[in-house]
Amino acid sequence: MIYQLRILKGLLYSKRSFFQLEKAETVYGLRPNILILFILSALVFYGAGFAGIGTHVMSSELTAVPGSVFEWLKNYFGLGRFIHGLLYAALIIFFQALWFWTLTDIPYTKLIVLQAFIFPILLLEQVINIVLAVQMNLPWFSSPFSLGPVAHYITDKRFLIYFLGSISLFKLWVISIQLYGMRILSTRRRLPSFIIIISIHIIFWLGTTFLAFLDFKKIL
Repeated sequence: MIYQLRILKGLLYSKRSFFQLEKAETVYGLRPNILILFILSALVFYGAGFAGIGTHVMSSELTAVPGSVFEWLKNYFGLGRFIHGLLYAALIIFFQALWFWTLTDIPYTKLIVLQAFIFPILLLEQVINIVLAVQMNLPWFSSPFSLGPVAHYITDKRFLIYFLGSISLFKLWVISIQLYGMRILSTRRRLPSFIIIISIHIIFWLGTTFLAFLDFKKIL
């Protein structure tokens, strides 16, 4: 059986898509769809850089440079965000799929398809975070769609605030789709599948927290 990858269909009709994928011997349309996701990710992150998100690290230094140098640094920062978007897509789509592949009996290609289904959800979260930052001056860890606001009320520890801010409704949506997909694609029980999925997300949340917690001004 041949499975034609359609990401939007996979999101809207997950049950049917996963059952078809489970029976498929060949997946068509994987490379062009993955390429599109990589391009979209790079553009979203570039847009965040263009909007000035993340420039607070060097904001005090930028005010002292000439206008021509400022424009060069702005473009350089935008390029960095563009590359960041490509790296983000690679980590979510390929690295997470590799993690699942080493711990389950699901073929790697089918896990790539699973990750292609959930990646637009994470891009949507990035876009919403950009809008919140530009329109309401809210950092990502204070998003009303995350546990960040709750963390602000219960603690003043930045590490915990960043960690809880990494946990959002979008991430829970992603986890639910991954768990549902693994239940169909794998012979494993729900609990082992859940542990496999939640463990990689915790690693990513801790990584995000660590990067946010670092004082890049001192490093630079």
